[in-house]
Amino acid sequence: MTVFARFLGEKAERYIELRQSLGYSFSKQAGTLRAFVRYVERAQLDAPATRTMALDFVLSFGGAANSRATRHGVLSRFYEYLAVYDAQTETLERRVFPRSRAIPPPRILSESELASLIDACARISPDIPLRGARWRR
Repeated sequence: MTVFARFLGEKAERYIELRQSLGYSFSKQAGTLRAFVRYVERAQLDAPATRTMALDFVLSFGGAANSRATRHGVLSRFYEYLAVYDAQTETLERRVFPRSRAIPPPRILSESELASLIDACARISPDIPLRGARWRR
C-alpha cells in the first residue's frame, strides 16, 4: 500500500465516522469512499487528490447518469474534508455529471388488474364499510 493510499484510507474512515456520528446512515457513501481508496491503491496513484483522479474513478463504473452524479457528489464532499489535511487537494466542480430528470412512462392497467384493484378498495376498511364503498367508486 502506498503512503498516499494509507493516508487516504485513514482520512476516509475518519470522515465516515464523523458523518455517522452526526446521524447520517452513510452506508452507501461509505462503500463509495472505500472503493475510491481501493482504486487509488490499485492504480498506485500518488498525492495530491486531483480532479482527474476523481473523474477517472467515477467513470470506471458503469451505470446510469444519476449513479455517476451521486458518486461524484460523495467524492466532492470528501475532497472538501480532505483539503483540511492536505492543502494541495483540488476542489471538485459540483455539477460535472448531469442528473437524469426522466419521468417513467405511466403503467396502463389491464382490465383484470383494474377489477382487482377496485375489489381491493372495497375491502380497505372492513370495520367501516362506507369507506370501502367510497374508494370503490
